Amino acid sequence: MLKTIVFFVFFVVFSFLSLVCLSNSEIKFISPIGAVARSAIPGWGQVYTKHFFKGVIVFLSIGALGAGGLEADAIYRDYYNNKYAPAVLSDSDKANFYFDKSNQYFKLSRFLLYAAGGIWAYSIIDAYIDAHIYNAEQQIKMLKIDDEKLQQLKQKEGISYLPYNNCIDFKSGFLISSFTPLNHFNVNISEE
Repeated sequence: MLKTIVFFVFFVVFSFLSLVCLSNSEIKFISPIGAVARSAIPGWGQVYTKHFFKGVIVFLSIGALGAGGLEADAIYRDYYNNKYAPAVLSDSDKANFYFDKSNQYFKLSRFLLYAAGGIWAYSIIDAYIDAHIYNAEQQIKMLKIDDEKLQQLKQKEGISYLPYNNCIDFKSGFLISSFTPLNHFNVNISEE
């Protein structure tokens, strides 16, 4: 129990430290493989990809399901070793009752442990995908900054047309056009 509390305290402290250290407006990319590696500790991959609430939910759910599964496994082993086995050896009428009871706890422990493992596997995949989404959002921010710089250059130099001006729709993030035909520059193209 003490290990769980210490681990939870470190998780919360590192979550807030990463929030404070990475809250500046500087554009940084994160490694999807780093997110997967950090997901070895439940929830840390989500915190790394800036999904703090999701990280806490993953951590708490895996912790609760894992603890419940281990507790049910301990009860199953107690029923099986200390009640069912002696009842079978003494040919007691309660042997079937103890077997059914231990079997119920066995099934419950496996369900809870497999559920915790499933959420853990999902969190690893989620951290990998969230890292890619975060990097794509950072690239869109970089394109917005570049577009603003082009607009400033256009105004500063008195240029009335830039060939790649306003080629990105920032609301949808889609490239509108990436090629400007030559006739926009009043170039005479003749076939001779």
